[in-house]
Amino acid sequence: MSTATRPVPKKDQLSSLERVVLALQYKKPDRVPVAPLVCGASRRVTGISYARWSQDAEAATASLVAAQDLIGFDGFLTLVDLSVEAEDFGQKLIFPENGTAYPDFDDQYLKSADDYDKIKRVDPTKTRRMKTVIDIVHGLAKARGQTVPVMGFVYGPLGVLSQIRGHAELFKDLIRHPARVLEAVQTINLTLIDYAVAQVRAGAHAIVIDPLYSSATILKKETWNRFEGPFVGAIADAVREAGAAVIVHNCGDGVYFDKVIENINPVGISHAYPAYGSKSWTEHAENWGKKVVTIGGVDPAQVGHVLSQEGVRELSREHIETFKVADGGFILSTGCEFPPHGNLLSAKTMVEAGRLYGQYE
Repeated sequence: MSTATRPVPKKDQLSSLERVVLALQYKKPDRVPVAPLVCGASRRVTGISYARWSQDAEAATASLVAAQDLIGFDGFLTLVDLSVEAEDFGQKLIFPENGTAYPDFDDQYLKSADDYDKIKRVDPTKTRRMKTVIDIVHGLAKARGQTVPVMGFVYGPLGVLSQIRGHAELFKDLIRHPARVLEAVQTINLTLIDYAVAQVRAGAHAIVIDPLYSSATILKKETWNRFEGPFVGAIADAVREAGAAVIVHNCGDGVYFDKVIENINPVGISHAYPAYGSKSWTEHAENWGKKVVTIGGVDPAQVGHVLSQEGVRELSREHIETFKVADGGFILSTGCEFPPHGNLLSAKTMVEAGRLYGQYE
């Protein structure tokens, strides 16, 4: 759409918190909420290293608040990296100055299947990294919690275990040593329940659970349902009992929406691809748009690294148009974290597209 025919954006009538709460209830707000999942990229607004951002709660909070000021997105997500929980269970990590932390794959904490009994329940409020995330939640809630939703983040227990054991070895153990894996998953999950509840108590309005392996690109549906489904369901129940909403994030291709909803019953699902069994976004919107709120599914690599601002605007418009069938239950977002080195102007353009094309009557 050319600038000559582009509509004039209207001013927001609601706060971001009001807007998102209404969307999650299928009650049309003033416009489609927009949340491009700016997490690690926020460090660039305050000019700090990734290593500091991921380990210094005060600095990370300041970066996220500054990014929200700059971009105007409708929600904070406290996804720091997928190794947060793993370190607190004993896994050695590597912290690049300008990249996401990751496990030292040459020094896995669980070096063999005989090591699973090394997994012990820990108190997340007394750890290094989970406590950092809890403190970020608290800082964001204090700074913006009255007007902007704060969404905590918990990596599913099977994902945490894969960071500690190594993905390839864990997949072998699912077949060779299922009882040991299940015991470790159960122990990890007790800590994750405590971690999720601690984030709620720190001020999170919702907890985003990431059961990454619940997609066709990773595990069979039955395998995921056995090794993680009921466990993440227990996290969700604890979050609801603590008074917060439950959201799922999964950027895998072909997410098993049926089993995810059966186990977790989230108010919304953040995802990068159409659900398993849906061949397109249009088919996904028709199949699932009125059953669970869609949060997504703009390609983060395209938005952050490839498209012009007009291209970002047009892609955002297409997703808004596709999900009109959801009748208010849609949040425009990147399907996964906004690229840490991506063009932040593109995140701002997504928010602009929400104002241009996402107005509700």
